[in-house]
Amino acid sequence: MTGIEKFKKVWDPIDKMIFSVVKYACAILLAVLIAIVFYIFIGRYILHDSPMWGEPLSLFILTWMSILGSALVLRTDEHLKVTMFDEKMSKGGILATDVLATACVLIFAIFMVMYGYQLMVQARTNTMAGVNIPYKWMYASMPVTGVLYILALITQWTTKLSHKEAPKLL
Repeated sequence: MTGIEKFKKVWDPIDKMIFSVVKYACAILLAVLIAIVFYIFIGRYILHDSPMWGEPLSLFILTWMSILGSALVLRTDEHLKVTMFDEKMSKGGILATDVLATACVLIFAIFMVMYGYQLMVQARTNTMAGVNIPYKWMYASMPVTGVLYILALITQWTTKLSHKEAPKLL
C-alpha cells in the first residue's frame, strides 16, 4: 500500500462526513429559500403585504447556499471548465493545466479565508435591515468556503493521484 493510498484510507471518511453535511445543508437551505421566496410572492401579489424580512433573509440564504455548493462541485471536479484544448494536449500538458488551475483555486481559497475574516471583523456591528442579522454571519460564508475549497482540493488530488473514483456522498 502506497503512502497516498494510506492517506486516502484515512482521509476519505473525514471527507465524506464533512461534505455530506455540506450537501444536506445546501439542500435544506434550498428548501427554505424556495419557501421564503414563495411566501414573498404570495405576500406581494395576493395579500398585497410583502414581509420586510423576506428579501434580506433570502439573500442571506442564497449567499450561503451558492457558495457552499461551489465547494461541493469543486470536490468532484464537476464545475464548469474549458476542455476544448484537452484533446489536443499531451498528458503532461493536461497535468500542467490541472496544477495551474489548482494553484489558482488554492490562492483564491486563501484569499477568501483571509479577506472574508477581515470583512467579518469590519461588519460585526452592522445588521441586515428587516432581519437584524449581523452582516458578519453573511461574510462568514467566505472563510468557511475557503477552508472547504482547500479540503475539496485535497480530495480532488488524492483521487487523481490514486487513480480512483471520488468518494460518493450519501
